[in-house]
Amino acid sequence: MNSVFVFAFVAFIAFCGGLSTPACVCDKRECEIVNEVDCPGLGVVVWDPCKCCQECAKTEGEPCGGDLGFSGTCEPGLSCQQPGPTPSEGICRPMMFNSHEDT
Repeated sequence: MNSVFVFAFVAFIAFCGGLSTPACVCDKRECEIVNEVDCPGLGVVVWDPCKCCQECAKTEGEPCGGDLGFSGTCEPGLSCQQPGPTPSEGICRPMMFNSHEDT
């Protein structure tokens, strides 16, 4: 009896977890026309995570990444810095470069 309950509980949790995962459904008729001049920052246009519509790249301080990248992509020179080791929403921050100077 207990093993049946545990199995049902685990199956329920797995099912509920699957419901929260975003899915790509592409209808190009719903895409807005986006031009570089409409975008803040460097004016960069990128594809959405589903590769369906174009959108403005995220600028410094904006949310990015997230589950399957649905929170967006950072513009060049920025990286999506996430708070922990698991894939989650992050914030676009300047990339850190190591400078090696010859002495």
